[in-house]
Amino acid sequence: MKPFFTLLVSTLVTLSAYATIRTVSNDPQNPAQFTTVQAAVNAAVAGDTIYVKASNTIYSENVSVTKRLVLIGGGYKSSSQLNFKTSLARISMPFFGSNNPSGTVITGFELNSVDSFSSGSFPINNIRIFRNLIGSLSTYGSNWEIYNNILTGTLNLTQSTANIFVRNNIFASTFISGSSTGPASTLIDHNIFLESFGQALNNLQNASLTNNIFAFSSTSAFVIDGGTRLNTFNNNLCSTVSISNVPPTNSFSSNANLESGNLVGVNPQFINVPNFANYNANANYRLQTGSPARNAGTDGTDLGIYGGLYPFPSGGAPGSGFDTSAFPPIPQVTSLNIQNSNITPGTQLRVQIQATTNN
Repeated sequence: MKPFFTLLVSTLVTLSAYATIRTVSNDPQNPAQFTTVQAAVNAAVAGDTIYVKASNTIYSENVSVTKRLVLIGGGYKSSSQLNFKTSLARISMPFFGSNNPSGTVITGFELNSVDSFSSGSFPINNIRIFRNLIGSLSTYGSNWEIYNNILTGTLNLTQSTANIFVRNNIFASTFISGSSTGPASTLIDHNIFLESFGQALNNLQNASLTNNIFAFSSTSAFVIDGGTRLNTFNNNLCSTVSISNVPPTNSFSSNANLESGNLVGVNPQFINVPNFANYNANANYRLQTGSPARNAGTDGTDLGIYGGLYPFPSGGAPGSGFDTSAFPPIPQVTSLNIQNSNITPGTQLRVQIQATTNN
């Protein structure tokens, strides 16, 4: 197995150069250095990487991260035979005293919630969250990159200060909640919003929304509420003709919002999405050849999650149930062949390994 771990280490180093890698497993049949995530976090120093192995048992932990770490799970849905995943209850990033989680990376988890807070006015900056399945997520500080996630609860930006980038995510049963002022330089780009909750934006202000698809089928669902104002909407598509409830309108320009190049009351023509009301892992959210959202972005790419800076990675064939469940970008062994199972003392064991890096 040495070649695999060499490959694993070389990839993890790209996320956190020259840091210590600590492993966690709650499966006695597949042991690691630590049995709980919090124990590994407590033992780590700033800059370390913690790899939490996928398991058939939930890591029922509320993990507190108070230093800069790279946290890597084994994915939130696996196409492997055992279908293990890395599921945590919560990751919180508090900033108090000298404890500063700024610079933390979180990828490859199923999480009920991710939140951040400070005992004073200290910002938590430079956070990167990608390739996770997350319930609720709240930001605090500036320079947050949130991309290639599936979000099933509220994304709360009320404690943010500047430079929040929300790109290429699927919003299922969720909405983005803002504040009365709104963080400066907020970009919400190339996402898909589904109808499940019936609302996409709540009290969001001073944001730039570009190249998103709002896939609603009910006229009772809406994108903009009365507190969503002073935003700029460019080159978005909304499939329902009623995109605001105060007052009902088919224009993004209500409530002092600015708009340009939007498509309203237009079907995005996904390849295979039978119902806009709910996220479906077996659906194919790519666009048909004749879709009006093809090459319609401000950047010349497709609207939705397959255009833009972070095209949504695939974890399996479209329609398989794993297409929107990509692994974190670390090696995954796909085959292992022991070429000389019978050896004498002093003879080398020859092992042939194939792996994919999931980039």
